[in-house]
Amino acid sequence: MTLRKTTRAAAPRGPQPRPSAVPPAEPAGFAAPYAASLFDRLSAAIEQLPGPYWAPYLVAFLVFLALLTADLWRLGRPLSLEIVYANSLPFYGFWLIHYLNRRAATSLRIFRPVFTGSEAEFQQIHWRLTTLPARPAAFVALVSLVLAMASSLGWSWGHLYEVLGNLAYYATVAFAGLYAYHAIRQLRQVTSLYAGQARVDLHNVAPLYSFSTLSAQTAIGMLLVLSGAALITPAGLVGPWLAGSLIFGSLALMTFLLPLTGLHRHLVEVKDAELTEISRRWQACTAELFARVDRGDWDSDDRLNETLNALERSRTAVERIPTWPWRPETLRGVVVTLVLPVVIWLCQYGLQRWLS
Repeated sequence: MTLRKTTRAAAPRGPQPRPSAVPPAEPAGFAAPYAASLFDRLSAAIEQLPGPYWAPYLVAFLVFLALLTADLWRLGRPLSLEIVYANSLPFYGFWLIHYLNRRAATSLRIFRPVFTGSEAEFQQIHWRLTTLPARPAAFVALVSLVLAMASSLGWSWGHLYEVLGNLAYYATVAFAGLYAYHAIRQLRQVTSLYAGQARVDLHNVAPLYSFSTLSAQTAIGMLLVLSGAALITPAGLVGPWLAGSLIFGSLALMTFLLPLTGLHRHLVEVKDAELTEISRRWQACTAELFARVDRGDWDSDDRLNETLNALERSRTAVERIPTWPWRPETLRGVVVTLVLPVVIWLCQYGLQRWLS
């Protein structure tokens, strides 16, 4: 159980940011548009437990690792970092989906001031953003499990650590399928929300930036897979695994960019329209100023000059408003996470070649 585990998601190395609030409960009388998936029902049960929501995932992983370590110790085999990494992936993965649902709820709450729909529509969108439909989610998980089993027909099941490792692999593949489905579905909801139910105001863009954090953290969650694999199992990232990693990294970048491109185009249109209106008024004031000069009417020139200066300041202010709906630090975080696994892999690969 070495090479196959380089394809699984990496546990986060360091504390992760968390949403500022627990997702709000659905109001009384709310009619869900579809049944929640088994994972979402489990997440809802975890939310009701005392303590932080991530604690059950950590406790489950520590118990799993203790069983694995005990069997390896009984057999006289060491517990390597690669084994810990590989078996942490399903726990990290399902925590990540839970976290992204909380992040989506927080982003939607920040977005609320520019939402143009009704309260009932808002609650529907909240449900769709944070809840997977039961049947499609079950189908994706089942297909993922079948693929995982098909790729492991020759594996050994003789020892407990092998059984636990194989089960962890199956859970990781199931997570990978659910994560891909969850990310695509959630970010499509964001794209639709921006396209049809967002009031775009260039002078109040902060609520519009709320979902850039969600798309960025969805991409970073993917990219941590590559960082962990490059840092812990660099020898596995060769040949087809390297090609798969590059594809995975490209998909992560698209996950960040694509949901926000529609809002970017909308912001560009609104910005161009506002600049056009400022230019129209500038031209009107300039024409009036020249007409008064031609008439020798010098008394009101100062007021027109003040108006022209105000219009010039307005144009400068509008031109400086960015049309990509994210803050600079959000983009930097995605770029650093994208570049990090490449740098780690290149350094380790170069050292191996030099030492050999």
